[in-house]
Amino acid sequence: MKNLILLLIVLLLAGNSHGQRVKRETIYLKNGSVINGRLVQVDDQNVIVRSQRNTWVLNKSDIDSTMIKAPVITPNYELPLWFVECSAGVLIGSAENEKQAPFSIDFSANMKVLSGLYAGLGAGVDFLEESYLPVFVKLEYRFHPGSVTPFIGMKGGYLVPLDGDVTTSGGVYPMYYDYYFAPYYSELLDNKGGVMLNPEVGFISPINDRLGFSLAFGYRFSQVKFKGENHYEIETNYNRLTIRIGILFN
Repeated sequence: MKNLILLLIVLLLAGNSHGQRVKRETIYLKNGSVINGRLVQVDDQNVIVRSQRNTWVLNKSDIDSTMIKAPVITPNYELPLWFVECSAGVLIGSAENEKQAPFSIDFSANMKVLSGLYAGLGAGVDFLEESYLPVFVKLEYRFHPGSVTPFIGMKGGYLVPLDGDVTTSGGVYPMYYDYYFAPYYSELLDNKGGVMLNPEVGFISPINDRLGFSLAFGYRFSQVKFKGENHYEIETNYNRLTIRIGILFN
């Protein structure tokens, strides 16, 4: 039975690569001693066990039993030097907006600049009344790392219009003095895009050493402009609450 246990230990060690976490054993000797360490060699006569400070060469006949302890695997809570984030969510507006919760996608690459502070560049797609490509810079500060790491962040940039021209709808102007309505006609406007600001708070939870997910809540302000002939100009402001779910790679 003892030899079978030792054979299983050897097979388990052989199946692990050198870079993986190593299983540890507790070896009970017949004289009542207990040795905790890593099994580094087994032959027909002896067993070699190594701990952080000592190395023991044990005769198999002196071993009473052996218990294998599986390694404790915990997520890597150290803040990475860089990460890439892909996130998607909704931009929740008021009931007066035509699209109350349009969809939004962001992609950003971020580097650590100070302890806990990251700076990055990103782009995405916002489906507001028209479709836009936000190009932005990003600052994010992560608080104490752990199984749940809170953060605050700020995105700022420019909305590049994906829909070039828009057409205003026709209608009538009331002419009160003459008691009739004068018609006006639709006009073709050039979409110039505009600025975007998006502060947010949220948390990050690691899945493993290289992968995690994030949940963020924020406020996005967007201001876009449309220009027509004869210096005609329209400015539209979007005030949206944001809810985003992201996947992080590093």
